[in-house]
Amino acid sequence: MDLHRYIQNGIPEGLRYNEAAQLCLRLYCSLDGLPEELHAECTKDGLAGVFSKLASEGFLNDTPLTSSIYGASLHGVCEKGHWIEVIASIFKKENIRDITLGETIVNRLTMRSNRSLRSLGSAKAGPLA
Repeated sequence: MDLHRYIQNGIPEGLRYNEAAQLCLRLYCSLDGLPEELHAECTKDGLAGVFSKLASEGFLNDTPLTSSIYGASLHGVCEKGHWIEVIASIFKKENIRDITLGETIVNRLTMRSNRSLRSLGSAKAGPLA
């Protein structure tokens, strides 16, 4: 499984822009709770690719009106450059991360994804497993 699919499966209803930005920042700053096989994708470039792809697929439930808070106004939300700017904001602005919101989203993501993975495993095992 890749990070893109993990996020899609864990949060199929999508996120508001600010929630997606905080999830992106949280995954860049901490891998706690994320399956180890996804850690390698949580680089600046990897996360920018994942979040730009999610945005281009309609994962964001609102318009990115708050993108200027993150200094992410040079690129469209569906471009990798936008999400690189979001990540760079932690080095340029104080208190840009909402740690509580980031943790809440990661907890929701991991709880749902783990449940989804367990149900996939039992479906593959068959009814007599």
